[in-house]
Amino acid sequence: MMMVQGQGFPTRKCPKGEHSVLYCPQKAEPSCDNPTIHELDGPAACDIPQCFCNTPTIRNTKTGKCVMPKDC
Repeated sequence: MMMVQGQGFPTRKCPKGEHSVLYCPQKAEPSCDNPTIHELDGPAACDIPQCFCNTPTIRNTKTGKCVMPKDC
């Protein structure tokens, strides 16, 4: 857990090439279908960390891997 001003914020252990993010409400990560951080379809929870691909890579939703946008 990372401590900020005396409060514990949850983080997630992510694979190499990814990093932990915490949005409230949750956001959808950049992907081949939508290369920007955007709203999730449907309800979005808070305080649940997610793993996003490190810039400049984005998520290929077919493979689940982080790829360069040109490789989508």
